[in-house]
Amino acid sequence: MERPLRPAFQLHSVRESSDSLPDVIRRVGAAGFEGVEFADRFRDADPHAVADALDDSSVEPVAAHADLSTIESAVAGENDLLDRCETVGCDRLVVTRVPAWDVRSRWNVRELSYRISDLAHELDARDVDVGYRNGRTDLWPFLPDRVTEVLGASPLPRELAAYASRGLAEFRRTDRIRIPDDTGFWNLAARTTPDDLFFELDVCEVYAAGFDPAAAFDAVSGRVPTMYLRDVAPTGRFGAYEDVERGTGVVDTGHVLREAYDAGVEWVVYGNETGASPSEKVEDGAALVRQFFAEERSQTVSSAR
Repeated sequence: MERPLRPAFQLHSVRESSDSLPDVIRRVGAAGFEGVEFADRFRDADPHAVADALDDSSVEPVAAHADLSTIESAVAGENDLLDRCETVGCDRLVVTRVPAWDVRSRWNVRELSYRISDLAHELDARDVDVGYRNGRTDLWPFLPDRVTEVLGASPLPRELAAYASRGLAEFRRTDRIRIPDDTGFWNLAARTTPDDLFFELDVCEVYAAGFDPAAAFDAVSGRVPTMYLRDVAPTGRFGAYEDVERGTGVVDTGHVLREAYDAGVEWVVYGNETGASPSEKVEDGAALVRQFFAEERSQTVSSAR
């Protein structure tokens, strides 16, 4: 029997819901999702009530998102994130919201890789794996070292480096099926081992950076247990994208799921950052599950080839 992709729901998408987190989990489970990915509200909710909701709805905790400093503080015993994860049975932490400056040069990425590797070694004792969710800036080319040095030493905002890098990406983009070795994404993968770091591929960010998702899957082959799926469209402004209703933007869901299946992805995490209401987002997620994750999911993916 072929291995199916499994649908999960990113709870950050419905962070504005007035329902408790356990009730949201039950609703997501009733919509057909097999897993959830935690974000902001996980830090405030009663972890025992969350664990009960997971059990009641037969939903698995796929991962928890947190910024790097929060995870480092958890390892140092300065917050209860790890205890919460243990209570609900969550064994993956995904690093998000890394400042663009941290991936703007090989030297910056080297420092980032050291921090992540140190975390991974510390978390081995807790049987927790560390992942990284990419942004589009990770896929923009490095600026020349001298330019980065000048910007780093000047009083100018460091965000200028990201804008300059985006402009360079627009000028140089010729190949959609290979991630260049002068990007933060490529270098972070090269500087870490599969034992230290997995990747949660945010495919809309890959599209927004100008690449086919196949290129990103190839760059981190065998290291992508989870994939984040939402849709975006260009705004008409220079290099800018905005979140849009699923199926109306640049993300080709069928193509992405075929690539994910071939790459060995286990969990496809649905996200929705549009202005829709929480209930509308859950229903749209349920429609995605019905369309692509029917009872015979593995056959659906295979026949879509």
